[in-house]
Amino acid sequence: MRSNTNSLEMLPEVQRRGPETMRTVSVSDFEALTPHLAAWDDLAWHAPQRIPNLLPAWIDAYLRHRLAPNESWICSFAYLGDRLIGVMPLVVTPHPIFGRSRPVLYTPYDALTPSGDVVLAPDHAALAINALLAEVRQRLPHHLGVDFRAVRRSSALWGVLRSGVDGYVMREGFCPKYSSLPVDGDVDVYFRGLKKLRSNLKRFCKKLAVRGTVTVELLRGADATEAFLPQFIALEASGWKGRNGTAIADNPRVVAFYETLVKNFARQGRWEWHAIRVDGRLVAAQMGARCGSGLMLPKYSFDEDFAEARPGSLLTEEVLRDAFARSDIDEVNPMSYGEAHRTWHMQQEEYMNAHLIRRGPVAALLQLPRVEAWAFYQKVVRPRIPPGLRAAYQKFRRRGGRKPRRAGACQSNSNNGA
Repeated sequence: MRSNTNSLEMLPEVQRRGPETMRTVSVSDFEALTPHLAAWDDLAWHAPQRIPNLLPAWIDAYLRHRLAPNESWICSFAYLGDRLIGVMPLVVTPHPIFGRSRPVLYTPYDALTPSGDVVLAPDHAALAINALLAEVRQRLPHHLGVDFRAVRRSSALWGVLRSGVDGYVMREGFCPKYSSLPVDGDVDVYFRGLKKLRSNLKRFCKKLAVRGTVTVELLRGADATEAFLPQFIALEASGWKGRNGTAIADNPRVVAFYETLVKNFARQGRWEWHAIRVDGRLVAAQMGARCGSGLMLPKYSFDEDFAEARPGSLLTEEVLRDAFARSDIDEVNPMSYGEAHRTWHMQQEEYMNAHLIRRGPVAALLQLPRVEAWAFYQKVVRPRIPPGLRAAYQKFRRRGGRKPRRAGACQSNSNNGA
């Protein structure tokens, strides 16, 4: 990863609010981040989104391991007096034609970091984001725009962007809805409402018990460390992702990302491991990351030899029952959407992709058409793709050994002693 080497520097006052001075600070190396980490962590931990992607522990792993070779980063902070009211980490990526002379900026976001939201103090959100963007324009005067991906409806950034910000035109892009489940109610009422799934879970549990002694591990705090990560990686690589070449183990940069991520969160007691074993053999495992009263479940895996017993579903049941019983958790959020989420009665939450294009002829010529074309595809073309064509494409992607083995096949194998 390439990064600039600017040292920590206080910029001139950009706005005055009563007796408190509004000031902005930008850094682009990890050592210079250190003085801001405690305040950033506190602001993100108490943010209404409750998404671990906002925490400096997550952003640190992203900036170290997820940037392309031609990208760099900058992180800007907005202070009102001594109080931190906004943080905006940005990746600086060259324009596809004009390169570094006209960069495009985006908040950390990719397949492993599913939200590119930023953290703002809700009572000073507009003040903070406008100061941060003014700071970025001073630091990177030729950038064409800023992209924010998957901004949650509860985010302070949502309303500010909808209202408009100084110096930019906003275009809203398509963003998938992610699932979440409130766990602050009555657990018995929740599971009674699952109906058919509830009876299926009892059946799956009996099938798993036939295979051996079943143990459940829900590790958190000092018990959830990076020592479990190699077991998780090996379990995932043993299944269809390993056959498809998309497992964590197949990409050293992804391995490094998770090693740093787990270590960062475990050091603060905010990481969790959830697992089921049969006679000591790991058959299902899941990651968990805390932010405030939210528990994010970023990744899970299971042993396909036990697919007939649905160990992944049984692990989900254990995690949800535990979450309902906890006083420190009121939401479980996989930060993804799958058909199984409807089975668990998870609700779909609205997220937004926001593209800020600099006001002026250069950005209007170079960046606005690209954003408009992508928005047109997502809003007009994509919804009109025939379902049959989508299904055929998905079938092609999962051809051969690229899909999980069916439960029936696994049952046959187990009966044959495989």
